[in-house]
Amino acid sequence: MSALYITSVWFVESGIFDLSWSPYFAALEFNWVVYSATVGLAFAVPASFLVGAVGWRIVPTQTTFSGALKGAVGAVATYFVAFVPIAAVVFVMEIASSESVGFGIAITNALELSGLFVAVGFMLTWWLAIPVGCLVGLIHAARHPTPN
Repeated sequence: MSALYITSVWFVESGIFDLSWSPYFAALEFNWVVYSATVGLAFAVPASFLVGAVGWRIVPTQTTFSGALKGAVGAVATYFVAFVPIAAVVFVMEIASSESVGFGIAITNALELSGLFVAVGFMLTWWLAIPVGCLVGLIHAARHPTPN
């Protein structure tokens, strides 16, 4: 997903995708995007694994259609689950920074910045992440049918 994220930003910078309507995309710098995508990979992979493992245990799938649907929901849920550890790391970095900020400001900054990371990541990768989630869910349901 990080490679997809970086490629999407390259498309935005080259003018292939026109995202001039968004102030967030207007301020993107390619080096910052490559860094944040690489760091984000450390959060996205475990979040994706956690969502998949928990999702398949909680709701067993009996048909390939429900597997595809669960894969799509899991792909979207991964973004929300990844938000939590990203916010925690940003919060710790805020508290540990040389500038002494209060708890309230640190938590607000962490939530805002983490939300921005996840939102930008979602907007640049949803178009492939969700279909891949559907495909993985469909394959998993077809190869591991739930006994009746």
